[in-house]
Amino acid sequence: MLESVAHLEKVAKQWNVNTEDVLLIALNACGARSPLTKPRMRFQLRLDSRPADPLFLILSLGRQDSPFELDEHELRLGGIKVGEVDGIEDDDAVLGYWRNGHKMLTLNSNARSQCTGCVFCPNTLEDASDPKIKALDLAGYLGALAAYSGLEDLAPVETVTVCTGCFLHEHLALEHLAEVRTAMGANGCTGILHFLSSVLTTETGLDTAADLGPFHLTLTAECFTERRQILKESKAKLTPQEMVTALGHAKGRGITTDFTYIVGLDPIEPAVENLKHFVPVTTTFPRFQTYQAHNPFMDVYRTPGSDTIEWHLTMRRNIEGLFADTGLRPAWWQNYRSPWCFSFAGEELTGARI
Repeated sequence: MLESVAHLEKVAKQWNVNTEDVLLIALNACGARSPLTKPRMRFQLRLDSRPADPLFLILSLGRQDSPFELDEHELRLGGIKVGEVDGIEDDDAVLGYWRNGHKMLTLNSNARSQCTGCVFCPNTLEDASDPKIKALDLAGYLGALAAYSGLEDLAPVETVTVCTGCFLHEHLALEHLAEVRTAMGANGCTGILHFLSSVLTTETGLDTAADLGPFHLTLTAECFTERRQILKESKAKLTPQEMVTALGHAKGRGITTDFTYIVGLDPIEPAVENLKHFVPVTTTFPRFQTYQAHNPFMDVYRTPGSDTIEWHLTMRRNIEGLFADTGLRPAWWQNYRSPWCFSFAGEELTGARI
């Protein structure tokens, strides 16, 4: 995908994209060779070209065919140092973690690691320390998390995200979301309740979600072709039109809407053809994620051609064309596998990245 720093600079110039974004796309797509023993790690990265802008990444390691190499101190491309590494941690599915400082709290409050569905997900590959939080424990857990983080309560928190893949039915998800909202209130948080899932789609369910207070639905679309082969049943059974309809109903109820999509699973033409129907029902920038293959088996799900940087930059340019006029823009702190970090359609992106 990238052979060297010289190749990186050449591609960036040809495509008129900053070198950092080209490097990050390739790094997410390729993973890295590493002497570290874990197959997947999260860490902070300071690129040599932008040392004042620390980034957070979650990366597949042990990829012996990658042009990138990462150890506990630095990242190298073709043997040349391109960044400094710090704060390496095993990427287990912890109960909760912060994004954008302390403005956004993500909860894996329903045992994310028990979900064994989609082929692109790392949860099926390794153990994770995320026991389910019982309803009676939620308020106490949130209070303890606030205290541990140096906060009096959760009043400053703008968004609490429930990020989990193991709700089998809509009513079970709604019951849990109601419990989370109650626990938020007990800790002084009146912010947005954000839910990533494929099970919340009916008009009745969306009515209930809207009644929970400020609500944000991210529908986990992921891909449009080969859905039965790639996705677990609760996702695969939804057609693209059904997803668009659900997001439209949510938008009509004042719910913030977007979706997740894995770049690299679909050919470009059907991807763009389907994505254009999602634009009118999307109110915040979607979570486009570069496909990470965590082992050689997962490489077989890459769409032909997506093993080149040119494919990824073509897809990036097509998505920019769909969303350029909407005013919606990506934020790296929301999505550590984004095809955009420092620029979008030639526009400099600003704001937090951790």
